Amino acid sequence: MSKIAKFVVIINDNVIWMQEKALKFYSDLFGAKKEIGEKYASENLSSQKLFKIQNDFSVEMLMVYEGENPLSFMKLNSSRLSNQNLDANKPMGVDHIVYFNPEDITVLFKRAEEVALQRRYDLIWAKAFEINTVLIETLKSLGYEEFNYESDTTRDTNQKQLYFKKSV
Repeated sequence: MSKIAKFVVIINDNVIWMQEKALKFYSDLFGAKKEIGEKYASENLSSQKLFKIQNDFSVEMLMVYEGENPLSFMKLNSSRLSNQNLDANKPMGVDHIVYFNPEDITVLFKRAEEVALQRRYDLIWAKAFEINTVLIETLKSLGYEEFNYESDTTRDTNQKQLYFKKSV
């Protein structure tokens, strides 16, 4: 069965699943500093934060499914506030990439690129924690290039984040 990425409707079942998966993913990502990952997930991907997305037309959740089974997800953000100072006419940001298989990252980003082309965005950019080597290597293999972004957000953690972009 092939994997497909599609937009998620923010309903209780999806929110509970995403919150649980985010907590597991970020706890595992930070390993020995598990409490940092738990704090990051609870502050950024809690059910309250996820439900707020349904009222924000510039933020959407994209999820990978295999059949009816959800596997991984990420947040697409087209708001001008989060995408300013990128030297692009119409950029789209990708954040909070929660995955359990590197193949899912590729499926998510390929779909994000399709969405960007359809909506006439000229740039996709993504953040990755420096310790997330699987995501970083996958982004590089998809043609994303690292860049410096002056608005470095080490909020919620003291872990360095790297920024990647790709013109579409």
